[in-house]
Amino acid sequence: MLDLPSRPGPAPEVYGPAPHAQRSQISPVMLQEELWERMRALPFTYMAPTLVSVSHARSLFIPEGIGAGPVAAFQRGREWAHIHPHHDGSLHLTLPDPLKDEVEKAGWGVRHPEQDTILVYGPRERGELEVVWALVQLSYAYAVGELG
Repeated sequence: MLDLPSRPGPAPEVYGPAPHAQRSQISPVMLQEELWERMRALPFTYMAPTLVSVSHARSLFIPEGIGAGPVAAFQRGREWAHIHPHHDGSLHLTLPDPLKDEVEKAGWGVRHPEQDTILVYGPRERGELEVVWALVQLSYAYAVGELG
């Protein structure tokens, strides 16, 4: 159980499936950048061209041999997360199904219609940044085998 707070207000407009992205309530660029800096500072992660998203998405990978996350913890290859370009600001994460259910129920994102990921809405303010960051950390824990 995550005990996620409910995301205030209506859900943003989302389109997809390819690309699957957020169209309204776009996260301020400074919050996107702060989130990205935190994401890329996670141990053993490295940035590489995405294997599943739009070409300008910033993607994070974990090298082979690091952690013991299941195949389902990765989007393709060892890519476990990506954040979309500034005009969108949402991100796709891998999480176990029960956690994806909680994210949807609390209004923080929606499942990808074709892939086994969840689109997490970009944070609109600092409090939301902390919630999204907590979800990123859970996704990372899943990828390295610390979350079942």
